[in-house]
Amino acid sequence: MTAEYQQAASRSWAGQDVLLQWWEAMNLSAEALGRPPAPTAWRAELKRAQSPEAVLLTEGFRNLWLKVRDQAFPDFLGEHQKMLAWAAVAGVLSHVRQNGRGRFAAVFGQKDAKTQKPLVSELRFHQLQASRTPEEFYRRMHRLVRLCGGEMPVQDLAKGILDWFVEQMGHKSGEISYGTAVRWALDYYSAAETPAAKN
Repeated sequence: MTAEYQQAASRSWAGQDVLLQWWEAMNLSAEALGRPPAPTAWRAELKRAQSPEAVLLTEGFRNLWLKVRDQAFPDFLGEHQKMLAWAAVAGVLSHVRQNGRGRFAAVFGQKDAKTQKPLVSELRFHQLQASRTPEEFYRRMHRLVRLCGGEMPVQDLAKGILDWFVEQMGHKSGEISYGTAVRWALDYYSAAETPAAKN
């Protein structure tokens, strides 16, 4: 992983609090929020989107983008690439119903108490890591979120999605870094090796 990538990735996460507030507005009650929630149509529209490009056309994404577009993000990504990255974040997070803790890849590797098998199979996890296009990555990621019951660490999941876009789109030919894949694998297999607590 290059120094340029490390520096850019840390800058890119200046919008995490804005993102969490946006997600909470779609999932929490007015009482819990202390303010009116987002229109229910936002989440429904985002969930129907089958690709990052489709997410770009939704009102829920536009609301998020106007809040985060000026947040620091890797300078070497073009405007459309930035929008695709944040569109993927918005679309995937529409499938998250509860904010969890820890690392999202560790959630994928957690074992089901009944089967003692990871919530996400090793095959599906490898397919996610092997994604080569935004559409492929998006489709696989939101499928895995649903397999986990919709409870995921919102900010860590979003950061992972942004990191993927940085690594896939932000490096010159021949300079692709595998840092993100390695981090995800470490989190996944560490969780997969831990037996699930039986009820």
